[in-house]
Amino acid sequence: MLVKILSFGCNWWRRFGADPDDRFRYTRRAAFYNSTGIQCGSKVRRHWVIPGLVRFNGAGDFNPHLPNRSMGQTYCCTEPVFAYGGNRVVFHNQAGSRAIPDRFLVVVSSERFGTFDFYSPDWKSRTAIPIAASQLRDKQEAMLLMNVGDWVCSNLGRWRLTPVTDLSVGAMLRLDEG
Repeated sequence: MLVKILSFGCNWWRRFGADPDDRFRYTRRAAFYNSTGIQCGSKVRRHWVIPGLVRFNGAGDFNPHLPNRSMGQTYCCTEPVFAYGGNRVVFHNQAGSRAIPDRFLVVVSSERFGTFDFYSPDWKSRTAIPIAASQLRDKQEAMLLMNVGDWVCSNLGRWRLTPVTDLSVGAMLRLDEG
């Protein structure tokens, strides 16, 4: 599956290789994780209502020191699976610059898009795949794999993923009129 990254969740962490004598412990043998979270004071907490994450392996094309450089890039990924108590997608290597993505990785937050009812079957389109969602009181963040035309619904209205030719990322969420 090819996935173009439009945004990341606010929660990052890493796991290094187990062997302290391995010179690649912090690079090739490391794994970097991203998910949703809620800012609680100086820390980001998961507060998952839908547990899940995306993983980048150290041996891939992802630069953990500059993750925002991956936004707008298309990666070869695994299909989403439920494992170890949550949804998981592994991002491998970058696809070519002309690769057409099958889906987009999109993160929505209540600060920018309004509040969502994660317990309603109508909070997202049928084909949008939620990877993770976090909620603490009125603060929310959700990570989804979406197709162009998919939508999420908040108290502000319906946000649809629409193609955009003037941006390098190729698509963006727009509030439906009416």
